[in-house]
Amino acid sequence: MDDWRRIDIDALEPENHLCKLDLIPQVDPVSPEQAQAVAQSVKQNLSLGKFLEALQTALDTPPYVSDESTKVLHAETVFEVLASIKNNHNASEYGNFVSQLSSEQQDTLIKYIYKIMGMPFGAKHGALMLGWFEKTVDVTGMGPVVRFFSDRRTV
Repeated sequence: MDDWRRIDIDALEPENHLCKLDLIPQVDPVSPEQAQAVAQSVKQNLSLGKFLEALQTALDTPPYVSDESTKVLHAETVFEVLASIKNNHNASEYGNFVSQLSSEQQDTLIKYIYKIMGMPFGAKHGALMLGWFEKTVDVTGMGPVVRFFSDRRTV
């Protein structure tokens, strides 16, 4: 024990190690058909002018456990809702939409804003996504951002 700074502490407590299965969230998997049904429901609400209901529907059913193509499909659905709200309302009204969402929906919105900004179609509409990010943080504070970075459930 002369050089105590070189002790591998992780080797002393092997039960504290996480495997890949420990990192998978304990939620039901979402099939591509379910994501497509949600997209149809969202499009129907948008065509009827029910923008808040469309946003809530899209944010209530994130595909945490599914393949990447299903996640991209759902991200495109959320983006379509955000773009439709932008086309039919002023940017100053984004805060009203965000304030009418539950805290879980607000957290999911932040997750999708980050995901969409990292995608090619989101990069082209960076101003739209940054506008939504700004209004969401104005209403909710930094809590959803911190939870986004610490949550294992990815969209």
